[in-house]
Amino acid sequence: METELFRFATFELDCRSRELRDGARRVRLQDQPYEILRLMLDRPGDVVTRDELRQRLWPDGTFVDFEHSLNAAIKRLRAALGDEADQPRFVETVPRRGYRFIARLERGQAVAGPPAPPLHRLLVLPFSNLSDDSSHEYFSDGLTEELIAQLGPLCRGKVAVIARWSSMVYKGSLQRAREIGEALQADYLLEGSARKDGPRVRITARLVEAASEAYLWSETYERTANDWLGVQADVAGRVARSLIKELVPGPTPIRTAEEQPAAYQAYLRGRYHWARPGDVGLQDSLRSFEEATRLAPDFAAAHGGLARVRVGRAEYYREVPRLALTSAREAAMRALALDPSVSEAYCVIGDARRMLDMDWPGAEAAYVQALALNPSNEVATRQYGILLALRSRAEEACWQIDRACELDPLCLVANTAAAWARYTDGRVGLAIDRCKYTLDLDPEFGPALRILAAARLAEGRTADARAALESAVAADASDPVRLSWLAYVRAIEGAHREARDLVARARALGAERYVSAYHLAVAFVGLEDHNEAFAQLDRAWLDRDPALAGIVIEPLFEPIRKDSRYAALTARLNGGSAERGLQPARPTASP
Repeated sequence: METELFRFATFELDCRSRELRDGARRVRLQDQPYEILRLMLDRPGDVVTRDELRQRLWPDGTFVDFEHSLNAAIKRLRAALGDEADQPRFVETVPRRGYRFIARLERGQAVAGPPAPPLHRLLVLPFSNLSDDSSHEYFSDGLTEELIAQLGPLCRGKVAVIARWSSMVYKGSLQRAREIGEALQADYLLEGSARKDGPRVRITARLVEAASEAYLWSETYERTANDWLGVQADVAGRVARSLIKELVPGPTPIRTAEEQPAAYQAYLRGRYHWARPGDVGLQDSLRSFEEATRLAPDFAAAHGGLARVRVGRAEYYREVPRLALTSAREAAMRALALDPSVSEAYCVIGDARRMLDMDWPGAEAAYVQALALNPSNEVATRQYGILLALRSRAEEACWQIDRACELDPLCLVANTAAAWARYTDGRVGLAIDRCKYTLDLDPEFGPALRILAAARLAEGRTADARAALESAVAADASDPVRLSWLAYVRAIEGAHREARDLVARARALGAERYVSAYHLAVAFVGLEDHNEAFAQLDRAWLDRDPALAGIVIEPLFEPIRKDSRYAALTARLNGGSAERGLQPARPTASP
């Protein structure tokens, strides 16, 4: 069967659609550069002669200035790839003969089934806070978050709404609309401002076409505090109607707590803190959502936000994962009882089934439902991809997680998950490329450094793995996961005393936070202390450590796989059913 998909570095060429992507970004590639690239990709490492290119591009009977035209086409191809003739990464000139493709390349088939990404993309820029009180920043940022959340379902199937992380990067930016649009491949931008003055709020919103920088419409809303939610729904509806008039005839009814403006303020504070990097805002976000649900027990969106934060507490090991996931599911069920259309709640149900119940088919059904309600739900898209990777459905997993990256191109978590998905499928080189891309965004992002280290170990480059983990620990020595992985590397290098010291440091942090038993087990495998490794894995099972499902495809556990205790553990994980997908496969590091 003819290859339909080529991947190299951060690029992907889909031959069916003749579309080139760099990560989540679409790259413009004219016909002649495309044909040259396709011919070289069919024969990587071989010289494609200038005569072959002439026959392919300008068959007999076509009269052109061949040398000038070919040189121009090669220049356009290199420009699209960010390549240089003097120091090529992809296209090498072979003097007086032709060209050849020199980068690492993988081939595949385009995944059938999932729909193509929507044609148009919308970015909701952070609304400016024009209030005199800077403490009202939560209102403008929370409004931005909520508009993103509401526009996803309103624009379902027609417009992709770029997710919050990429949006917040442009907070306070002075870049022009055209520049932002080009950077994120956004067709439209929604910008605006919010001013709170006592019980009144004034919101101004403007819809901008990125390419032309033309305003499609601009509107100002002045309301009292108890009408903020109506303003929000109105703005979301107007944007959707302006882009796709047939989509929504009017503002979509939303079940809210309109009679409880204090609850809505607490809800916005919760979304504001949730949008902060990493786990920095977890505790504040939790308190705010709990306040919102206490003030307005029938506020479905607040229960959905509370559920998502509780999953975050499990994933960031801020409390015993089993307890966090159980309470997350309870909040999600409450949200769905109030409003069955809350996409975020279905995503949490999927997370609980995947990490708490080890119910893979049930988790998949929940993620699919979340995406049916809101195809622009980046978290559900990413979490579904992680599930597919655990079930050894590699091509679908990569497609799904790449879709998450498209929805939120600058999201560190999504891009790290894309690296992990390649690694689970044995594509170590591409995983390293993805990690490097993520670390260009944030050189201290721990999960990306850890997966980079795992990939280096798979290559046999232990010193490089140690360097990555030492950088991770230097950036945050209070993270037990980073300490545990560095302990593993130091142990396999023979520095057992240092490794045990690192384990002791990780365990000592238990006075402040939950310490992952799964990652401690990694360290003990390196120390060849198998009894302690299994003791930690048993605790990881009891605590429902979110990383535990990856054990059967993690190469670091190879030394204990012949132990009968390992078979007993994996039997518990897959419930005795191979259909659930927990089978030894290619190596991985948990995302």
